[in-house]
Amino acid sequence: VVALADAGVLTHARKSVDPGIGTAGVLMGGAGLRQWAHCNPRLQMRDTAYTHHPEVLAAMDKLVAINSAIEVDLTGQINAEVAGGIYMGAVGGAVDFLRGAARSKGGLPILALPSTAKTHSRIVPRLGGPVSTPRADAGLIVTEHGVADLRGQPLSRRVRRLIDIAAPQHREHLEQQAHGLLRQCGAAFPC
Repeated sequence: VVALADAGVLTHARKSVDPGIGTAGVLMGGAGLRQWAHCNPRLQMRDTAYTHHPEVLAAMDKLVAINSAIEVDLTGQINAEVAGGIYMGAVGGAVDFLRGAARSKGGLPILALPSTAKTHSRIVPRLGGPVSTPRADAGLIVTEHGVADLRGQPLSRRVRRLIDIAAPQHREHLEQQAHGLLRQCGAAFPC
């Protein structure tokens, strides 16, 4: 970020909220970052009551929120906290940013993850951990196999789109699991 700002690439001039100023809640880096940030008029440090506020985020035109996860189930529920029974992280601002991007004019709520962890699919029939992000807030799910746009889609189409971006070696198993899952929900598969 420092190199981009110093090169004149990152100017914040086109922001619809706080134009010309970079706004952050946390800085992570070394002495060079701290020196650059100290009393920098182009940087404003704010607390999460501001940086995560739904109205502030939604007011940003073309807000692109990119988050990650441990796994996504076939309906679009997202687990970003527990992997293999081990707690990996805290509830963070993912939902705030996904909702803000979804409400932003031209915004994109994106969740990106690799399709596998070692030999295990990260697109799963059922989550192995908590629901960190509910399916209603899942927008675009991205793996190396493509993009599943879940916005406004019924369960049957969500399932199809998520299977299509799963690792090819896991798709048959996911399809088998999808039939039972959708029967329980009263939906038909495939759609």
